[in-house]
Amino acid sequence: MPDRKLEAFFRHARCTTPDIGLLQPADPILNAAGEDLRRRIFMTADEGGQAWCLRPEFTIPVCLRHIEGGKAKQRYGYVGKVFRHRTDEPHEFVQAGIEDIGAKNLIAADTRSLSDCVTMLRELGAGKLAVTTGDQAIFEAVLESLGLPDSWQTRLGRAFGDPVKLKADLDRLSGDNGSDFESLDPELRKRLEAGDREGVKQWIADKMEADGISPASGRTPQGIATRLFAKAELASAHLTSAQRRVLEEFLALDVPLAEAEMQLWGLAHKYRIVLGAPIETFHKRVASIGKLELRNVQLRYRAAFGRRLDYYTGFVFEVADAAIEDAKPLAGGGRYDGLLDVLGAGDATPAVGFSVWVDRLTTKPRKNKSKAKKKAAARGAKRK
Repeated sequence: MPDRKLEAFFRHARCTTPDIGLLQPADPILNAAGEDLRRRIFMTADEGGQAWCLRPEFTIPVCLRHIEGGKAKQRYGYVGKVFRHRTDEPHEFVQAGIEDIGAKNLIAADTRSLSDCVTMLRELGAGKLAVTTGDQAIFEAVLESLGLPDSWQTRLGRAFGDPVKLKADLDRLSGDNGSDFESLDPELRKRLEAGDREGVKQWIADKMEADGISPASGRTPQGIATRLFAKAELASAHLTSAQRRVLEEFLALDVPLAEAEMQLWGLAHKYRIVLGAPIETFHKRVASIGKLELRNVQLRYRAAFGRRLDYYTGFVFEVADAAIEDAKPLAGGGRYDGLLDVLGAGDATPAVGFSVWVDRLTTKPRKNKSKAKKKAAARGAKRK
């Protein structure tokens, strides 16, 4: 077990090691992480009906513990079992990592997170590494520059990192999206198209009263009206072929990290995309990572790369074994500045972290190999 090595590593990195229980309340995790995680966790419920789950990851529970502790800034190191449905791999496995919460210098924290991740992998026996980086903020800046409605920017932002889902959303946005409302009552549809929010809310309230449905059932006229207008905005938007070409050219970008900023500026100039503050942050981060001079580490930027959990907001990365083609990631992480607010902190708190999938690492010390060779040679000599 790597526990002793990691305990020493956490002390050196000035991390506290929180006690995170195996059984976790499910609602905060599902609300923050999204549907991708919902499909893969093991859930149960207590006698009172509260939903619980076996610990599927550490980031959200660590953030909840941080909020309870009331500290403004803290680094947390952890190692322990997590439980998720995985294809062709055990559903129970060991995860280790660091969550860096409250650090005001975002560039330094991002750089430290990547550096600590690589160092931890080295401690656990990893060799040459391939790091893929992405940036959700750059993607969102491109969407905003294209003038897409907020609802579509939010939807596409959530699909970032999931190629299948993102393509499906782009196909829908490029086609006719109005069919969802053809079956609506003509009067309700008329009020929706006119943007009459009070009229829609009143129509729904009258309909609920006529059908004997109480707002206490959990669905209010206001809530239903809000969702209908959000759907109407999604349905009314349209992505032109020229806009789609811009997005597809951007998403196809896959270059060494050192060349990424030049490529992004070229794309921005070609299509008059305003990248604003995200590209400035990107420039500072790349420069900071470059100063690490990481050995035996390939660094790439892939514009379409994102983590599939909903809470990531900016810089993201994954690390794999560079010697294995199409290798499963050994580690992944990124920035999640909005997560603590979603979990009830009351304000946005800067945070970044990473997790290592320890079960995917195989440590084979050279000494063992040498002993094995000597034993094999000795056996051969005896036969002779």
